[in-house]
Parts: sequence; C-alpha cells; structure tokens
Amino acid sequence: MSVLPAFRRNAVHVRTGLAGLGADAGPLQIDGGQIRDANQMERFKQLAIPVRRALKATDRVSFAGALAELKTLRPADAVAAQWTALEAELNGTVNLGGRKLQRRLVLEGFLNAAAFYNQLEHDRARSHDRADEYDNFIQEWGTAAESLGAQLAEDAARVIVALDGEIAAALGEPEILPPPEKTPPPPPDPKEPLWKRIWMLIKPDSTP
Repeated sequence: MSVLPAFRRNAVHVRTGLAGLGADAGPLQIDGGQIRDANQMERFKQLAIPVRRALKATDRVSFAGALAELKTLRPADAVAAQWTALEAELNGTVNLGGRKLQRRLVLEGFLNAAAFYNQLEHDRARSHDRADEYDNFIQEWGTAAESLGAQLAEDAARVIVALDGEIAAALGEPEILPPPEKTPPPPPDPKEPLWKRIWMLIKPDSTP
C-alpha cells in the first residue's frame, strides 16, 4: 500500500503549522525566572505533532518511507540531499547545560513539550508547584534548548514541505491538497420508521 497519500495529508498540517509561526509574538513574561515569549509554545503546538510523526521511521507518514517510495517513481536528488543535511544536523552535538547532547534529542524533547503544551495547565501546574512537560524540558536542558528546538523543528518542517511538493509533482496533484470531502451518511435502514428518516434529513446540524 502506498504511503504517499498519508504523508501528503500529514503535510497539510505541517504547512498549516508553518503558516502559524508567522503570527505575532506574544507578550514577554517571566517564567521560571526567565523572560520568554508567552505564545511561542502555542505557535509551535500545531506544528509539533505532524513533524514528530514524519520524523518517526515507524510511522505510516514517515519522511523516510515517503522518500523511498518517491524514488521508485522519479529521481528525488534535491530533496534527498535536504534530508541528508537535516539528518547530519540532527546527529550532530551541541553543548547545553554543561553537557554535550545530540541535536536530535533536543528536537524530540522540544516536539514533545510543544505537542502537549497547554497554557492554562502550565499556569495551573506552576501555581501548585508542579512541573509539566515544558518545565521538565527546560529543567533538563535549559532555556537555550527551547530556541534550538524551535529552529530545528522549523528546519524539519521545511524539508517535509519540500518532499510534499515533489510528491505532488510526481502524482500530478495540486501542491496543497484541498480539505477532504465529508463522508456521506450511510443509507437509511429500511426498517427505520419514515418519520425518523425525515427527521434525520431536516434536523439542525449541531456540529460547530
């Protein structure tokens, strides 16, 4: 079964998340003794989940799997080179908190912190002297890890979008997929009373 359709659907969320990074920065606030942009983790939350999935080799929307399948359809030297460069960067090390760490670990920690970030829960945890996923990330590697993780997440997202564009060209599809069509309702049960079938057709839609 082809992995390209699933990869492309996930890439729609990556594109949306990237577009959201252009939103205005939030007010500066003191958090754990550090000055930070109050909205940064919220902006990266939408990007974190699809990027994390694409970077996971065992996920059905993985970048590696989609690239391998694309290569069976057409040459993909340019985007393969971008992927190789990203992998080399992630496998490299950086000094954080007096320790030498692989950038990949910093990115994974940042994506986890962003994916599960909730400002209200974060504030509530702080007010009760508890730590959430973001606090654990900062406590382990320091505030510099947040900036590095954000940059690596954006770099990874742009490589994912580049591959998505190559796949679109190979399949003859639009570069940006349209929203999926709504699934039509199932056919009516012939044993169902007529009044109930009519009501199901005319009742107001409660979906927001």
